Amino acid sequence: MSRRLIGLTRKEFIQFFRDKALVMLVLYTFVEIALCGWALTLELRSLPTAIYDGDHSAESRDLVSAFSRLEGFEVKRTATTPDELESWIADGKIQFGLIVPAGYSQAILRGETAEVQLLIDGSNSNLANQALAVAAGLLRDYNAQAITEQVAIRGQGGHSFLPQVVNKVRFWYMPQLKFSHFVILTMLAISVLVLSVLLPAASIVREKEAGTFEQLMVTPVTGAQLVFAKTVPMILLKTVGLAIGLAIAVWWFGAPLRGSLLLFYVFSLLMFLAGMGIGVLIGTVAQNMQQTLLMVFFLFFPMAFLSGTMVPVFNMPVALQWLTLLSPLRYYVDATLGIFLKGVGLDILWPQALALAAMSIVLLGSGVLRLRKSLA
Repeated sequence: MSRRLIGLTRKEFIQFFRDKALVMLVLYTFVEIALCGWALTLELRSLPTAIYDGDHSAESRDLVSAFSRLEGFEVKRTATTPDELESWIADGKIQFGLIVPAGYSQAILRGETAEVQLLIDGSNSNLANQALAVAAGLLRDYNAQAITEQVAIRGQGGHSFLPQVVNKVRFWYMPQLKFSHFVILTMLAISVLVLSVLLPAASIVREKEAGTFEQLMVTPVTGAQLVFAKTVPMILLKTVGLAIGLAIAVWWFGAPLRGSLLLFYVFSLLMFLAGMGIGVLIGTVAQNMQQTLLMVFFLFFPMAFLSGTMVPVFNMPVALQWLTLLSPLRYYVDATLGIFLKGVGLDILWPQALALAAMSIVLLGSGVLRLRKSLA
């Protein structure tokens, strides 16, 4: 390594770490995933529930008790009339209601169809569908139990003579279905993208605003040397921040790490380089920090939406599925989830590694060429 490159790298280290606010921003970005793990969830959790029991029988109390024990539901109110329960849903005080009408137990004892009503606030369609699925499952099990009891009472055989279909479900990779694990890992990947793009772009634009970019233009420093000097301190700091984020995800939230940590860092390095290539390109085009931020966020949102973190790729229109191939974040997210949740290695993730490596070479090479022209 030449003395020129050593001196330039030393200068970038001093300049980069002198900006305490920027250093704290980098570290905070990875710590921020803890907030996302707490706040961002699509799981059914403590759904405000109210119940109206118009029958007041042993059978209705048994059904109400079963609903009260449902995981994800929290019975907060007991209505005296159905209209009162409906008004609570309209006011937003509850989001789920169970109405057990009078005559419920008599219908069951006579072997007739007994009806109950479920009222669900559909303003949040995801939670509404989850609540409906859980409640429908409980009613299905309750109905099957009631049928077998009636068959046994009437002497028409027993439970063993009824046709049955046993559904054995097995969830692979994440049997507990904790959405927080998915959120934390994808937010970790998004943080790598944001910082990889924003930091080099801001560093180059800061040189322009300070007037030192013109000084670099009259020095024998090449574009590749400048990018290398700016890359080293950024990668070092982001590696430390990534380690903090990993510690929070694994030790605090219990996200499993079933694969190779070294392989994850290799993918992270490729993501760093690909993002830095985009950042260098932005830095050569933008003239001030305002333009830099606008361009970064202009590119960030499409890349985030096309990565599969918010909407599964197979749920997108075919045209958008093809566009996802241009987002390096898609490959990084696939690799992150594969390493952490599935424990797969390079024998499975080699297409993602190859795509990220190719993007790193193309984007970083384009950024260096663009920067070289700016210095010429």
